[in-house]
Amino acid sequence: MQKLAIEYLQNTKSRFPEKTAVVDEGQGITFIQLWTSSLSLAYWINTEFQITNQPICVGLPKSIDAVIAILAIQMSGNIYVPLDIEAPRQRKNKILEVLGSDWVLEHSAGEFSLAGEIFSRTCDDLAQIEKQVLEKLSKRNPDDPLYIIFTSGTTGTPKGVTISNASVIDYIDWAIETYAITEAEIIGNQAPLFFDNSVLDLYLTFAKGCTLHLLSKDALRFPGDFGAYVSTHQINFIFFVPSLLGNLVSLKLHEDYELSSLKKILFAGEAMPLNTLKLLKSGFPSALLSNLYGPTEITVDAIYWIFEENIENLNEVPLGKPCANHRVLFLDEEEKPVTSADEIAEICIAGPGVALGYWKDPDTTLEVFISNPENGKQNEIIYKTGDLGYQSSKDGLIYMIGRKDNQFKHNGYRIEAGEIENALNQFEFVLQSCVLYDSSRKRIMAFYTAGQLESHPPFRSLLSGILPQYMIPHSFHKLDQFPTTQNGKVDYKTLREKVMRPKNADN
Repeated sequence: MQKLAIEYLQNTKSRFPEKTAVVDEGQGITFIQLWTSSLSLAYWINTEFQITNQPICVGLPKSIDAVIAILAIQMSGNIYVPLDIEAPRQRKNKILEVLGSDWVLEHSAGEFSLAGEIFSRTCDDLAQIEKQVLEKLSKRNPDDPLYIIFTSGTTGTPKGVTISNASVIDYIDWAIETYAITEAEIIGNQAPLFFDNSVLDLYLTFAKGCTLHLLSKDALRFPGDFGAYVSTHQINFIFFVPSLLGNLVSLKLHEDYELSSLKKILFAGEAMPLNTLKLLKSGFPSALLSNLYGPTEITVDAIYWIFEENIENLNEVPLGKPCANHRVLFLDEEEKPVTSADEIAEICIAGPGVALGYWKDPDTTLEVFISNPENGKQNEIIYKTGDLGYQSSKDGLIYMIGRKDNQFKHNGYRIEAGEIENALNQFEFVLQSCVLYDSSRKRIMAFYTAGQLESHPPFRSLLSGILPQYMIPHSFHKLDQFPTTQNGKVDYKTLREKVMRPKNADN
C-alpha cells in the first residue's frame, strides 16, 4: 500500500523513463531525469544539513527547477513550502517567522543553494545515493506533513495550512478515477505553485506519466499567446480559476485558434458564473466540464460536479457532491448539525482531505478544526469552511451562497479583508479602515478615515511593499466617518451602497 506521495514518481519513472515529464519555456525534462535530479538534491540536503520533518521553502519561480526542489525536499524527509517570490519582503519574513525556520531553497550563481551553501553535485554512485535516500524515506509515515501552503490571516499574519501525504494520495487517486486520467494527458498548468490547485497538476503528472506544461505569465496574460500555446502543444487538460476562463471564452479564442484538443476543463478557486459556464459549453461542446470546491485546508477539493446535463436549464451553478471518502455537514451558529434540505448553514467537511491544521498555531487550528458534532466521534476532525450553503431538495446537490465572515475570493485567491486593513492601518495618517469586495465587478474597495491630508495618499505604491499585488485594493474611498449600526459596529450595508455609488475614490 502506498505510504508517501513521492512513490508516484518512483513508480512512474520506471514505466516511462524517457517520456517528457515537465516542460518549461520550451525546455523539457524526462521522468528519469526528474527522478535523478531530485534524488541528487535530496541526498545533498541529507548529507549537508541532516534535517528531518522541517519546513523548507521553495524560493524559486515556477519552473522545472522549482518542481525538482519540491520533489527533493520531500525525498529528503522534509516538508516543502512553496513561496510567492514576488510577494513583499515583509510578507515573506512573516511566513518564515510562522515557520520558525529560515530554510529557503533558492538559486545562487545559477545553482541550487540552501542556507548560504551552494549545491555540489556528487560523483557518488547513483544506486547508492538512491538506497540511502529511500532508506531514510522508509521511516516516514502517511500522516507526516507533505507541504505547507500559506493563506491570508485575520491578524495580518499568514496561516500555514499543513497537508499530509495521506491526504494528497487520497485526493489524487480519486481524481485519477473520476476524470479517467492516463499517460495521454497533456496538462496546461495555470496555478502558481504556492496556490493549491497546482497540487492536482503536479501529482497527476507524477502518478500517471502525464506531460505537464508550466504555462508562462505571458501565455496567461495574453489570450492570443494562450490560444497559440494550447494549439501548438495540443494541451488536453486544464485546471483554471473561473475568472481566467471567463476572459478566454468571452474573447472566443476557440474561433481564432484550433483548441479542439481541450477535452477536460476543470475549474475551482472561486464561484463559476453561470454565463461563463454557458459560454464555455458553447465553445467546447464535447469537453468534460467540472466544477470543484475546497478551501486550502481540504487538500485542494472536497466537492465536485461534472456537467453532463443540459447547462441551458441551470439557474445557478452547483458545487456538486462530496468527493469519494468525504462528507459534507451543515452546522448552524451553535455548531449543531442542520439536517433539513434547503436550510442555509455553514459548510463543513469531513474526510481524509482535512488538513493537519495550521503550522504552529494551535489556537487558530482549534477554532475551525473541530470534533464532529454529528456523531460524537472525538477522533474525527471536520473543517469549518466559513462558507454558507445548503443541500437542495430538488437535485440533492450542494450550493454555496457566500462567506459568513469578511473573507472573499478574488481571482482564485482567498483573501482576508483584515490583512489588508491591518496593512492600511500601519500608515500614520489612516485613522480607521475597512475593506469590502464587490463580487459583481471583482473589485477590492478600501474605505478609510484620516486627518487633514494635503493630497491623496499613494496607497498603491505604499501597499506594494507590504501586500502581494492581488491583495491591493482597486480603489480607495476617504470618509469623514464610518457609518455605524445601533450597536456601534461598522455598518457594512451602508458601505456597500457607497461601493455601488462610489464618490471621492482615490484611484
